Amino acid sequence: MPKTISNGLRRINKYKNMENTNYPREIKLTNDELKELIEKKAEIVNNGRAKSEEIEKLELEMAEIEKQLIEEEKKVDLEEFYKREQAITKRMEKCIKDIDDVKKAIYAKIRKETPQELRDKYDEVKKTKEDKEIERNKIALEAQKYNDKIIPLSKELIKPFLQDEYEDNDSIMIKDGEITAYIFSHLNDFKVRFNATKKC
Repeated sequence: MPKTISNGLRRINKYKNMENTNYPREIKLTNDELKELIEKKAEIVNNGRAKSEEIEKLELEMAEIEKQLIEEEKKVDLEEFYKREQAITKRMEKCIKDIDDVKKAIYAKIRKETPQELRDKYDEVKKTKEDKEIERNKIALEAQKYNDKIIPLSKELIKPFLQDEYEDNDSIMIKDGEITAYIFSHLNDFKVRFNATKKC
């Protein structure tokens, strides 16, 4: 058999075998530094998720307080102010200052006739939410610093496990106390997409 045909058949068989390989492939790595980095990053990410959950609860609480405030504001009788506002509007530029005064009076009356504790509670929850968002953003930055160390180190350790130029790193985590990395194949992904389009 000519050498070129022989090589061609080997490549075809290799691709057939690749198509039967389950991706992502799972491999085990041993490296204390990488394991510690992944564990610390996971802890940071979990803290970030916890902050997100706290923020979601605060947002729900703020929405509920806001609904109560809207209902309270509807109870305030502002008819006298609306009439004055219409009269002042007719005088336009000359009356701009008067309109501003009326708006201030409306705001003052609304504040006076709606529960101050609801406003205070809303402001307090809003401030707490903003603080939590700042904390979450700091956590995300810290997690990114770990990613910047994990990615190059894991790539270096996974490289010997790559079977050909089509395989690549997928993800890495701690699973049952071991570093577990997953490898995917660009070629296999292409074949899956290509076969899916042929069936359409």
